[in-house]
Amino acid sequence: MKITSGEFKYRNIEVPRGIRPTTEKVREAVFSMIQDWLPGAAVLDLFAGSGAMGLEALSRGAEKCWFCESSRQNYRVLLANIENCRAGERSTVYNCDFHSALSRINECLDIVILDPPYEMLAYYDDAFEGLESCGLADEGSIVVAEHLYDNKLSETYGRFRRIKEKKYGTIGVDVYIYE
Repeated sequence: MKITSGEFKYRNIEVPRGIRPTTEKVREAVFSMIQDWLPGAAVLDLFAGSGAMGLEALSRGAEKCWFCESSRQNYRVLLANIENCRAGERSTVYNCDFHSALSRINECLDIVILDPPYEMLAYYDDAFEGLESCGLADEGSIVVAEHLYDNKLSETYGRFRRIKEKKYGTIGVDVYIYE
């Protein structure tokens, strides 16, 4: 798998065993949707896995990215991918559950990439609630939530309101804005 555009274009991304990476087609579509938010953005790649989404954001102009990955094995692969892209100075990486990671970040985020294991539907509610309760969203912050299309997400989560909903095969991508 490779970074599709920007500063790290064509850099290889190793994918840890047992995870479902966001395909290049879906990544291209997502970043086309959110390109106006990217320049200078503070990004959180929650449930990072390989880190492809966060690295793609950095490659396309985000200023910094926090990565959260709870699996020790995936964490090691994530660190190697960040090093391969020479993105270490713009990255903060947490090897812990997402609740702990949210409580450690102390500034508002512009973009949150939310892509938990699809079977963990409660993680969507918990993540939106955590972003709000930890004060990590500001007016205009967005959340990009990837899910199985058949597992419909809510129209709103607290002060987050869905502004886009797209389907790519069996995958759904919803974009929410904090109001």
